[in-house]
Amino acid sequence: MRILFLFQIFDFKKSTIYLDLVRECRDRGHAVSLIAGTSDMNLPAGVVMEEGIRTVYMKLPDQFGAGSVKKALIQLSIPGRMKQILKDGFKDDKFDVIAYPTPPITLAPVLKYCKKHYKSAVRYLMLKDIFPQNAVDLGMFSDSGPVYRYYRGMEKKLYEYSDRIGCMSEANIEYLKKHDPEIPDKKLEYFPNTAAVKALAPKPEDKKDKRLRILFGGNMGRPQDVEGLLKGIKALNERPELDDVFFYFVGDGTESGKIEDFVKKYSPANFSYRHQMPREEYEMLVNNADAGLISLSSGFTIPNFPSRLLAYMQMAKPVLAVVDSATDIGTCIMEEARCGYSVSSGDPEAFISGIRWLKSHRDELDEMGMRGRRYFERFFNVGVSADILERAYRG
Repeated sequence: MRILFLFQIFDFKKSTIYLDLVRECRDRGHAVSLIAGTSDMNLPAGVVMEEGIRTVYMKLPDQFGAGSVKKALIQLSIPGRMKQILKDGFKDDKFDVIAYPTPPITLAPVLKYCKKHYKSAVRYLMLKDIFPQNAVDLGMFSDSGPVYRYYRGMEKKLYEYSDRIGCMSEANIEYLKKHDPEIPDKKLEYFPNTAAVKALAPKPEDKKDKRLRILFGGNMGRPQDVEGLLKGIKALNERPELDDVFFYFVGDGTESGKIEDFVKKYSPANFSYRHQMPREEYEMLVNNADAGLISLSSGFTIPNFPSRLLAYMQMAKPVLAVVDSATDIGTCIMEEARCGYSVSSGDPEAFISGIRWLKSHRDELDEMGMRGRRYFERFFNVGVSADILERAYRG
């Protein structure tokens, strides 16, 4: 199979679900090419070989910490850049599958070009971000203004020009059926977040720390409702019987300042925050934690399914999900994998009830973590995604 991946952001040095998928396709003997968006201006221009994968880097301004206007301008520039790269570097190529995730949703012009130039290729959308509705849910703009109408039109074209739309969960599929009924059902299918299975690290032998240690790692942005988590922790700290719970926050994002302000204002004895740390140190921290935390804004009407769940399952950690009513990640955690507990976001008392549940099931946490690990190995290993792309090619 000849497969082309189109990525807004990609890095061969950073472990992500997309890097795992690209490597899996390569290791299966497929001819893999990709356009890799990057802010590293020192990377070579033109077609280069990276890990046996034909790669062209698309140089973009750094989007980390950028405001919404700058991000929008960058994303609007991507289609023209990608089309030029395709014309310059892949003009005479033939592809069987062209796969691309959201974000961004601005790739419709690129797909229109691909439909004309690579007629036999299956265009496969890996839907990770339902935009612009997620921005509306977070209050970034109104669903009645020109910005929304523009992006909504772009979103519909993206769906139209895609032959297959892979959704992260069944709730994603049902959402599209309801809100975009013009999409043929045969286009929609389950395409989960997946990752490469790694050896499980040995359990730490040091049991001196008897606190319940909870880790929240990854992006610290508005979708993760960082402010709501901090309110929950503040309320928890007013309960003396819960003074043996400790929180580790590791990551960066637009809400980092709120975390720093929280630490300065309250100096919580049960809280540690690091913007970043070496991978080996972070993995050790995950291994020492008793549970992993997932959080989603209570305002979401779209069904998100955060990929950080995979990181916790990979390390055999039980999960506390503090999430909105639209997502079905709680069903996965509580009923399918049976690896944790789910409570409603936006409510400090619900958050505290989740912590109490973890404490009351302290003796079962290791087994919950192992159930999550087994579920991950079976349903979220990267081979599942590669299988789906291969089936799309075979028709």
